Amino acid sequence: MTNAYGLLPKADRSKLDDELKARLDVWFDHAYPDDNLFLTMAKRPELFKATFGFIAYVYGGKSKIERGLFELCRLRMARNNECVH
Repeated sequence: MTNAYGLLPKADRSKLDDELKARLDVWFDHAYPDDNLFLTMAKRPELFKATFGFIAYVYGGKSKIERGLFELCRLRMARNNECVH
């Protein structure tokens, strides 16, 4: 269910478990200062774990896809889909 702006609801930061709070700290340190995507995904913990497992694989250096290329693809897909998350 979306809010009045058509956006998915975000998890309440104060109600995150210790593991997600620690991951959010890493998110701010290594990814973005914006918590929108993180807290939106945190509403569905299993989806969050699967998605961020993939992200960790790509950005963590295990993938053969260059990080810069992956980031360009991610940005292009987000723009094409008018994604605000």
